[in-house]
Amino acid sequence: MRTDPWLLVSPGSLKVGVDILLDEEEARHASGVLRCRVGDRVVLADGAGVVAHAEFIECARSRAVVRITGVERTEETTGGVQLVLAVLHTKAMDWAVQKAVEVGAQSLFPVVCGRSQGDVHGAGRRLDHWRRVSRQALKQCHRPWMMKVFEPEDLETAIGRIASGVVADPEGGQLESLPLEVCRTLLVGPEGGFTPREIMRLDETDWLRLNLGPHVLRAETAAIVGAAILGMRFGRNSS
Repeated sequence: MRTDPWLLVSPGSLKVGVDILLDEEEARHASGVLRCRVGDRVVLADGAGVVAHAEFIECARSRAVVRITGVERTEETTGGVQLVLAVLHTKAMDWAVQKAVEVGAQSLFPVVCGRSQGDVHGAGRRLDHWRRVSRQALKQCHRPWMMKVFEPEDLETAIGRIASGVVADPEGGQLESLPLEVCRTLLVGPEGGFTPREIMRLDETDWLRLNLGPHVLRAETAAIVGAAILGMRFGRNSS
């Protein structure tokens, strides 16, 4: 059974009977990658919980127009986790952003640790790129709500602002032993691990340790495994 492709539009523009002129990026994607033609159906998402069924009335590389035939509004889920992830090298970080969207992470906080590659300023230059990766992943996995990708910050700032959560750690406890209230936020460090000072700071706070299984995981893998299992636990128990 064929599933209609998804495209992104600006929030507030989705109303039944309205004709939407897609931006150039989405028009090129529709006509080139998706090979859409006049009369083809598509789903439009605004990343804020509204999705619309539409069909193309114009479709060319530089100009595509769709007419909305139906609109649906979804409530934002409370099951997604906040993922606090040490900035990784380019491909690993892109993969982590993409998969975090797919497993339902509500938000992503990139942090720079002592053993991260680069600094906060350098990470900030990659923010727009990570947000584009997030938008593309939303279309691929048919997710109505955008994952928020926040400005990068240093780890000290992040743990001072976020009251508590869990840290991915091979020496940590099992998921079932953790109190539910800390399962909303997951911190994953860089490939080289946290520095002794960072470990001391985490020990001084209310952050708990979570074991993600018997095998050694790469940082990007730990982020996605952890976000998925915490999201399931938090989602099952949230109202």
